[in-house]
Amino acid sequence: MNIHENHVRCFYDGLASSYHLLYENWEQAIEDQGGALSTLLKRYGVSPRMKILDAACGIGTQALGLAKSGYDVSASDISPAAVNRLNQELKKRALNARTCVDDLRVLRNAEPASFAAVLACDNSVPHLLSDSDILCAFRAIFQRLRPGGVFVMSVRDYAEIPRISPDVRPYGLRHVDGNRFFAVQIWEWEGDQYDLSIYLTTHFGDGRCTTEVLRSTYYAVTIDRLNSLLAEAGFVDTQRFDQLLFQPVIVTQRPNTSA
Repeated sequence: MNIHENHVRCFYDGLASSYHLLYENWEQAIEDQGGALSTLLKRYGVSPRMKILDAACGIGTQALGLAKSGYDVSASDISPAAVNRLNQELKKRALNARTCVDDLRVLRNAEPASFAAVLACDNSVPHLLSDSDILCAFRAIFQRLRPGGVFVMSVRDYAEIPRISPDVRPYGLRHVDGNRFFAVQIWEWEGDQYDLSIYLTTHFGDGRCTTEVLRSTYYAVTIDRLNSLLAEAGFVDTQRFDQLLFQPVIVTQRPNTSA
């Protein structure tokens, strides 16, 4: 594991316990995203009970909703703490999914040619900082799909985002158990990458205040470049869907042949 991979793992390990607070209503987000993705998958012939892999599952925003919708879900992430949190959430909801820690570029724990769909949502792909790493991930995903299977990812449209540095992006104030929680992202650009710092502040009811800072780096890869890399990995019929989730959704397919 290189330095950046370790930073990504540590970033999401540190965020795992409070990630749900980045949403105004995480439970509703699970329902909404699960429903939207289920509708999209059905459009591509991927029905409940079919095997799907959430290859960047985090704490389960998509995996939980899809498991509830009846899909046969496997879920993996580079963050052990995020996977552990997902396991807790599955148990709490009496849902089932196979979970493991895995690298998106390798997917060593996922059986080749066995999934009707693979997902990587919430802008997870741009954590890979080069075209070569993204291509490795796309090839690994391609190999895990059965012929005709679909790959679904949601990403930021970096071509439409002004490169302001620093760019301050607050999430809003949350009230939790008599405490106040506030999170804010700060982006600092350098070329086609930016360092992201997320400040997690808790103001306790007894007057104490704590702030934790987590850091990671993103590659501002454009959707056009992602589409080119998907084609290089062998995918076909790539389409973009806006207003399905809170980020653009890209759907592409492994050709429906055994080749």
